[in-house]
Amino acid sequence: MRSHLHIKGKNLWRACACLILGIVLACCGEEITGVDQPSTATVGSTIPITVHINIPTAGNGGPDYLIFGFLVPKGWKAAQNTKVTYNSPALGGGNMTLLTDATLPKNGGGLTWPAYMKKTFGNGGNLIDDMEWVAYQSEKAYTHNGNTFSGDISINIKVGADNNNTLVKLGYVITDSGNGFTSDGNGTYYSKVITPCFEVTGGAGDIVDFCNPQLTIVDPPKSLDNDFVTLTFDGTVTATPLSNETELYLCATAYTSDGKTITVCEQTDKTRMVQTSSTSKRFQITFWPKAFFNTTDTQTITRMEYFITNKAGTTKVGYGNTLEPFVYTFKCG
Repeated sequence: MRSHLHIKGKNLWRACACLILGIVLACCGEEITGVDQPSTATVGSTIPITVHINIPTAGNGGPDYLIFGFLVPKGWKAAQNTKVTYNSPALGGGNMTLLTDATLPKNGGGLTWPAYMKKTFGNGGNLIDDMEWVAYQSEKAYTHNGNTFSGDISINIKVGADNNNTLVKLGYVITDSGNGFTSDGNGTYYSKVITPCFEVTGGAGDIVDFCNPQLTIVDPPKSLDNDFVTLTFDGTVTATPLSNETELYLCATAYTSDGKTITVCEQTDKTRMVQTSSTSKRFQITFWPKAFFNTTDTQTITRMEYFITNKAGTTKVGYGNTLEPFVYTFKCG
């Protein structure tokens, strides 16, 4: 049975050197002292998450609003599928309001709150750039009067709106509207936690693994057959039968909406993958699927199965370094 993640406050300091948790601690500002998060869920289910917080206040500043950021896959459409509330004996309780582009952070250099979070914290260690920070603000402000108060942020989110099986690191950050993600001689005014991989199962779509290095990545992660895509084979992930090859080629089969299959498996300039540098062992090809497979105007490519081959076409590598094909499903979101 899978256990629930529970990071106790007293253990948080001990874990600050543990890279898997990706914790940034606040010395004199807002602090996340723990996260109660399930380790797995099924597509379409609503899960509860609790973020425990501690807010020391100093001086006579404020009033400031509590700012909360939540890092999730874009396909989950968190802004439409999430409810966030807070509760604190000192601050009271209420809803966390979704921040729009009209509310800019004080120290964000003109960025919106989500963009400020993305610039500061990136994808939180996730390896596919299909993540987003969703930003919220407390209904009530609080003053800096020298007191310390604790509380909880409660999240209810419907996971897997894109119907994909997923492995992902979820992220949480808090700060206040007066400081943002800043530090000075008095301390750091924010706190961030990136949790270990969270698993979503039961979906009909491809598995999207944000956590583990992949042999191949298609960019953008979601596209239609009429979009240009870039496919990258990363030979540094693990040793494969192609490890000593200097020329690699794409061997792919398209499946269309009218039940046809179209295979392009040739070792020509059309399918040749270019190494990003002479020693990188990372090979790329950019192509337009409709032209690559020569489909008609009435045909839509629904998915693509593919292998990476050597120049002679005698050796191929598929999903997980096996002879099973990689699979990419064309979809807009």
